Amino acid sequence: MKKTVAALALVAALAGGAARGQNIPEQTVEVIPDLTSPDQLKDPSGILPDDPIEPFLLTKQNGPFMVLAKTFRGPDSDRLALALVKELRQEHGLPAYILRTKDWPGRSNIRNIPPQADPQVARASVNVPEKYRTYDEAAVLVGDEKTQEAAVKLHHKVKKIKPKCLDEVSSIFPWREGLSKAIRTTNPYAASQDLYPHKVDRLVVEMNSGDGSIARCPGQYSLQVAEFTGRATFNEKDSAFQGHLALLKSPLRTAASDAEKMANVLRKDKDVAKLGQPIFVFHDRTSSKVYVGSFNAPDDPQAGALRDALLKLAVPLIDGKSRSKTVDTMIVPAGALTDLAPIKANFVK
Repeated sequence: MKKTVAALALVAALAGGAARGQNIPEQTVEVIPDLTSPDQLKDPSGILPDDPIEPFLLTKQNGPFMVLAKTFRGPDSDRLALALVKELRQEHGLPAYILRTKDWPGRSNIRNIPPQADPQVARASVNVPEKYRTYDEAAVLVGDEKTQEAAVKLHHKVKKIKPKCLDEVSSIFPWREGLSKAIRTTNPYAASQDLYPHKVDRLVVEMNSGDGSIARCPGQYSLQVAEFTGRATFNEKDSAFQGHLALLKSPLRTAASDAEKMANVLRKDKDVAKLGQPIFVFHDRTSSKVYVGSFNAPDDPQAGALRDALLKLAVPLIDGKSRSKTVDTMIVPAGALTDLAPIKANFVK
């Protein structure tokens, strides 16, 4: 098998010898062989598995540090990937999974599919018309490693594997053997900010030290009803964003106090109090948010009832009739509960 051998070093040596007037001996430079012509590629000759692929699909719980072992394209990509996954599991004892483009089209704006969807949405399902707009591709990912160091060791191990199921699979790169081109990666369903260690922001901790902080919420989920933040624009020449005085007029300056004020009004409102749910606030460097309720499951039926009740109270809370205090900004209950785990991570050293 021929490969390029230290091409740059050889060119430099020849140039240096020629400059000194030395006789350069004849040397043979090996080159990479030609690619296999597409019309010479053959269909897989082995028997491919017909097992259901769903139990082998990658999920958000796998990983997060993994190794991308192989990618298959074409009409047989699913079954080729399944054959490799089964061999890696049975022959090598490695946790292997399949990620298909049709399940996770990260390069497209597909409805309800990560990463465009809410963080709570993580499923391998694409309906029409999207599934007809994605091509056949299936990647095999290996590993459930929790650290990068463990993923490095796994990477070295995977690169040495030469699966039997690949022996009868044609490739346009005839010099590539087994899984020698495997690379390290991460589970694409896992948010990058959750993968790597982070330092606690002391300012954020200090801003959320009050009794009504979301850090004190006993549940894992809560319902966001308002967010106070700064301005945004697509116009770089917008006068509202020019100069130091523009910063002094930014609504971000009063975001924290606005959120606290709304939370206090909600706590004292008799109709909100009847709902029996606590009120929380969360402040960071870019916004302040108001939450209502404490839940332990994202699909808690009580959360749906709470959202419906708050929707009915949105107008009365800002209208002022029969109320001693009203909110200055209308509450807008979110369509889904917020997972508080990433937020509470800000307070864990």
